Amino acid sequence: MPFFIRGRVRDAKEKKGKKRGLKNKQALPTKKSKLDSGLDEEITSEEDEEYLKGKVNDAAEEKGVEDLETAQEKKVRLARQYIQELRQQKENEDDEELDDKAVAARLQEEVLDSAGKLRRLVAETYLEPELEDIIVLKSKHQKLPITCLAVTSDGQFIYSGSKDCSIVKYSIDGKRLGHIAGGRKGTEKFHVGHTSHIYSLAVSTDGKFLASGDVGGFIHVWNGETLEHLKKFKSHRSAVSALAFRRSSHTLYSASHDRMVMVWDLDTMAFVEHLGGHQDAITGIDSLVRESCITSGGRDQSVIVYVIVEDKQLRFVSPHDSIDGVKLVDERTFVTFGQEGSLGIWTTLKKRPHFMVRRAHGCQAENGLPNWICSVSALVNTDVVASGSMDGYIRLWKITVDRGQRKLQSLFNIPIAGVVNDLAFTSNGSHLIAGIGQEHKLGRWFKDKTAKNSIIVIPLKKNV
Repeated sequence: MPFFIRGRVRDAKEKKGKKRGLKNKQALPTKKSKLDSGLDEEITSEEDEEYLKGKVNDAAEEKGVEDLETAQEKKVRLARQYIQELRQQKENEDDEELDDKAVAARLQEEVLDSAGKLRRLVAETYLEPELEDIIVLKSKHQKLPITCLAVTSDGQFIYSGSKDCSIVKYSIDGKRLGHIAGGRKGTEKFHVGHTSHIYSLAVSTDGKFLASGDVGGFIHVWNGETLEHLKKFKSHRSAVSALAFRRSSHTLYSASHDRMVMVWDLDTMAFVEHLGGHQDAITGIDSLVRESCITSGGRDQSVIVYVIVEDKQLRFVSPHDSIDGVKLVDERTFVTFGQEGSLGIWTTLKKRPHFMVRRAHGCQAENGLPNWICSVSALVNTDVVASGSMDGYIRLWKITVDRGQRKLQSLFNIPIAGVVNDLAFTSNGSHLIAGIGQEHKLGRWFKDKTAKNSIIVIPLKKNV
C-alpha cells in the first residue's frame, strides 16, 4: 500500500477514535474524586499536597496510630511499652533502676516460658504442707465421687465433675460460685447438660470456654464465667475419656474409648479433623503450646505424639501393662502411669522411658498387689510432679537430670484419704488441687468409706 494511503488511513482511525472518546465522555457522568469533593475552584499543586497531608492526618486520628503501623513497628512499640512497665514495677518495689541486662533476661525468660522451653528448678524450695492448711470443698450437688477437675490459668477458679453428672465451680479460697445439674439417663433430648458420668473437664487459657465429656460420648461446651450452655457435640461413639485445650487458643482435643482423637475449633464451634493410630481405648491426653497433642493408649501399651502441622505421629512403646494417663512436663518431657503402680518419665528423643518407679505407691496389704496410680499432674516447665493413688497419700516427686538421663526422686507425701481421681497444679505452683472419691472414677473395684467425695485444695509453701 502506498505511504500516502497508509497515512490517510491512520489519520482517519485517530479521528474516529477521538470522536468515540468524546462520545463516551459525554455519555458517562463525570465523577469527582474524594479529594475534589466540595471544591469548586482549581487548586495548585502545593495546595493539593497540603490537602492530602490533612486527609492522611485526619485518617490517622480516626483509625489510630496502631492501625497504620507495620508489624515490625508494632513489635518495637510493644517491647518499649513492656520495658517501661517493668521499670515502673521495679521502681515501685525498691526505687532502684532496672538495668538493661535484667530487662533482657526477664524478656528472654518470658519468651522461653510461653514457648514451653523454660525449665525452673523449684522442687527443693517446697516445704511439706501442714494438715491444718488443707481446704476441703464439698457441695451438696455432688454427693458421688469426684471424677475430674480443671483449674483456670490464673489459678482463681476450680471446676469439678462427678459421677452424678454435675459440674460445680469454686473459687480457690473455697467459695461455691455455681453448678450445672446432672440429668437422668434417657433425658438427653431435653436436659441441658450431662446424663451420664462425667469423665473429663478442660478449660481454655483465657477461661472463656469450659469443655466436659461423659460416658455417653457427649462433649458439652460452657461459658467458663457464667456456666451458660453453648454447644453440644456427639461425634465420639464411646466414652470421652480426656479433654485438653491447646494453650493460648480455642483448639480443643478430645480422646475417647472409641480409639479416636478429635480436634475442635470452639471459635466456630466446629469439628476440624480426627486422628487415629491407637489399637485400644485412649485413656489420656495432654497439650501445651505447640500445635500437637500427646495420648496414652491404655492396653495397647503405646503413647502417641500427634504433630498436626506436619501430619505425622511419634509412637512410644511402654513397659506398662496399661497406660492410664500421660502428662506433659514440657514440650519434650512427659510422665506416664498405669494400673501396676509404675510411674515413668520420658522424652521425645528416646523411644523407651528414661526411668521407671516401680510400685510408686506401695502395695495393698490384703493381696500384695501394687496400688493403682489413678492420677498424675506436672507443674509445667519445672521439676515437680505429683501422683495420686488409693493408698491414702498424694506423693510429690522431683525430676533430676544425670548425664542426660532423667530420674524421679521422692520429695514428700501428703496424707489424703480416698481415691485420688484427678490432680492439677495452679500455673504458679502455689496450690495443688485434688479430686477425691470413695471409689475409682471408672468402676467400683474398691471403696474407701472413710473418705469424702470432695475437692481438696493444698497450699504449697516455699522456703524463700
